[in-house]
Amino acid sequence: MKITLLFILIISFTSQATQLKKIVTNLEQPVDVKFLPYSNNELLIAGKKGKLTYIHLQQNKNYTVHEFNVKSGSEMGLLGLAFHPDYSDLTNKVSDDKNNYLFVNYFPKKGERRTRISRFSLSQTSQGYQLLNEKIVLEIKQPYSNHNGGQIAFGPDGFLYIGMGDGGSAGDPQGHGQNTQTLLGSMLRIDINTSNDVPYAIPKDNPFVNDSNFKPEIWAYGLRNPWRYSFAKDVLIVADVGQYKYEEISIIDKGQNYGWNTMEASHCYKPKIQCNTEQLILPKLEYGRSEGQSITGGYVYQGDINTKLKNHYIYADFVSGSIWAAKYPALTSSTKLLSDQGNISTFALDNQGELYVAGFSKGIIYQVVP
Repeated sequence: MKITLLFILIISFTSQATQLKKIVTNLEQPVDVKFLPYSNNELLIAGKKGKLTYIHLQQNKNYTVHEFNVKSGSEMGLLGLAFHPDYSDLTNKVSDDKNNYLFVNYFPKKGERRTRISRFSLSQTSQGYQLLNEKIVLEIKQPYSNHNGGQIAFGPDGFLYIGMGDGGSAGDPQGHGQNTQTLLGSMLRIDINTSNDVPYAIPKDNPFVNDSNFKPEIWAYGLRNPWRYSFAKDVLIVADVGQYKYEEISIIDKGQNYGWNTMEASHCYKPKIQCNTEQLILPKLEYGRSEGQSITGGYVYQGDINTKLKNHYIYADFVSGSIWAAKYPALTSSTKLLSDQGNISTFALDNQGELYVAGFSKGIIYQVVP
């Protein structure tokens, strides 16, 4: 498969404030895009079917770093990437003390259906980058093939956050969203800076460390399918995919319950009327089926080239292909920037804070430009 890199073609749309510039084409179902921490020209792209691709934009270079043997039906596959916060520039020959860890969220092909979070060494050779030395950090059994979350991200506190869906099917039939004895339906927070014989530790300030009614990894719960989320400084913003009627955006705070499956967004789900909303946190923003059917969370834009988008949270819908901007931190209303852009699966930031978006169906990475 030939991947094409483009630099000058700009696609014009009805919105005068925002356009999309094609950067890479001919990808196969991209679901996560990460710029290497020291470069604005080097990317790693996770393809849902298991291919991890390296691309150098200026050198017109691309190759497969690793081919994961994954279960890829439904919403399973290779789903998320995260560089260690202390990841080093491997091309720098000065220091021997280098951190080359890449964390990956994927569904291994063999055995039972499960989410696996692993740490790899991203090593550089004369032939390019390769993944070595897998260390399994965490595995979570999945009862169904959908609502798996997929993203992993390091917070500004240095801990690894893992968004876990409710386990799948429809309507949360096993009640995982409100079951605090499972890791499903929750935002998890773990410490991966441990010795080699310990996969992870529980941060001492996790909210339920001393509560036997909760799994200690849980940071917040009551989520349905937090496919994509991001940090705006120390604020965690989660886009949670809805069931039949509403998509939602929430600010995730320590120890809070976000309502699923008692609530779908700010509306009763089970029961349909007069549900108990006491101690439930309602979303900051929501939209209904007239606008879309599966939210893809993005970022609060802090780059320089899109001045009109400064301090706006940019997000999209996988089904309708719309892209919106909501003023941050209010997040009370949105402006539609673009429509009909295909199955938008993820957003990305380069190291200067500029924003990119990947299309699952079109296999294209765009830069968001004025």
